[in-house]
Amino acid sequence: MMPVPLPDNEARRLQALRSLHLLDSAPRASFDTITALAASLCQTPIALITLIDSDRQWFLSRQGMEDLEQTSRSEAFCAHAICMSDPVMEVRNATTDHRFADNPFVTAPAGVRFYAGAPIRDHDGMALGTLCVVDRRERQLDDAQRLALRQLADLATHLIVLEHDHLELQRRRTEDASRQHELMVAASAAGLDLKSFVDADYVYRYVNRTYLDYWGQQASEIVGKRVATLVGEDSFQQIVKARIDRAMAGETVSYEAVINFPVKGLRHLEIHYLPARNDQGKIVGTVVRGHDVTVLKQREEQLHATVALLERKGLEQQRFIHIISHDLKEPVNTINNFSGLLVQDFGEGLPPVARRYLDFVHAGGRRMNVLLDDLTDLLVLDKHMLSPKPTDLNALAQQTVQDLQAAIERSGGQVDMAEDLPAVTGDPTLLRIVLQNLIANGLKFVAPGETPRVQISGQRDNGWVRLSVQDNGIGIPADKQAAIFDMFQRLHSRREYEGTGLGLSICRRIMELHGGHIDLRSQPGRGSSFTLHLPAAVHPAQPPQEPT
Repeated sequence: MMPVPLPDNEARRLQALRSLHLLDSAPRASFDTITALAASLCQTPIALITLIDSDRQWFLSRQGMEDLEQTSRSEAFCAHAICMSDPVMEVRNATTDHRFADNPFVTAPAGVRFYAGAPIRDHDGMALGTLCVVDRRERQLDDAQRLALRQLADLATHLIVLEHDHLELQRRRTEDASRQHELMVAASAAGLDLKSFVDADYVYRYVNRTYLDYWGQQASEIVGKRVATLVGEDSFQQIVKARIDRAMAGETVSYEAVINFPVKGLRHLEIHYLPARNDQGKIVGTVVRGHDVTVLKQREEQLHATVALLERKGLEQQRFIHIISHDLKEPVNTINNFSGLLVQDFGEGLPPVARRYLDFVHAGGRRMNVLLDDLTDLLVLDKHMLSPKPTDLNALAQQTVQDLQAAIERSGGQVDMAEDLPAVTGDPTLLRIVLQNLIANGLKFVAPGETPRVQISGQRDNGWVRLSVQDNGIGIPADKQAAIFDMFQRLHSRREYEGTGLGLSICRRIMELHGGHIDLRSQPGRGSSFTLHLPAAVHPAQPPQEPT
């Protein structure tokens, strides 16, 4: 096999990769969504997000190669792609490419023939890995597919950077909290505060070691001297004297100030003037305590700057995903519209083979639209701020049925709702998505010739509500019931039933966000019953507002 080339910046590239702490991490739904979208757009059975380590290729996300977590770097196509300057490295037939002809993944039975990979780069241009698509037959991408692959690789880069920044913010917050605690303990134990005692004549009678260190003087140079001698007459008259007078009148005075000390320089202090009393309770002077919070203020400013940066990155991510979704959906809508017009206007005159091909195009476009809509629902879960409130399930269920009226009429089905469903505490927008998915599945997954029937019922149970959606569909085998809640899991081919395999995983995630869960009872041929466990409403529920 041809030796794998190394990037010129290999040492710095590996350092940047490992600083992200992504190698050998748990799977992430957001990256799995990107690989699923890449495989669908490029029409390949395999799509991967790879990270190229020093001696291995590790898969951050994989579609179509679920049994393989990593490969040797020497066998990785992506190890070549990260050294290329092209936006996409494409190998149309690996058996005729001198770099890969004797690669074990090529020479194996049903080996790799086609590969296309777009490098994933950080802000410094370091190629960390790729988003790639793979096929076992010779082929090539069109211009639109290459652009989509590049854009999805950019999206993966953005998500990687955002996740790293989020982890870095959490680490800094933890460190700041630890430092603040350590500083407070040290100040209490070692007397790090600046302390002094000033009598009624504005004369220093005591200063501690920290006070002397900040001012760079000996006790004999301060004790017995007037305050004005140390701080200057102007500062004494304009700032200090009035505060000492208030303390001498029995008031505790607190404020913050930035002071330029001869030794320590500019320091940010919290200063407290406390009245000092003798045994008879008479005020005889003022205790002045200064607590240096310069480091805390600096950390606070850094934290605010980091939070502001993450907020900007979050907005950028939202805009970026919106652009990607728009750019991807617009050509899909164009394909759907024009293929529909071709069928409508010229379908009768087309040869059977051409009509069959045109039907494939139209069906693929519809599936792509459904996948993009489900992707939007996933993004809603990532960005949606949960707003739980008392929610009227009767009104919510009625609104959901109205949303699905076209699907009900098309299937000839029927949806029945129990009266007086219990109220729950939840987010109406997200709960509406759950009901839409469950009812739509009940209308769709029925045996041929069977009229779909969906029943919605609910009951209170010790502070919780069990909301059930039951259907008379084809049912789910017991050994498949756990898997159907995983992303992109399908039990049937698209020829039998349409769908993306995302609906139930979305439902489960929404229930987890509410602190509840979803369970399933089903038998093949006898239908399914999905039960949502939600916290019951404490206060009277309000009907959910229609979106405007």
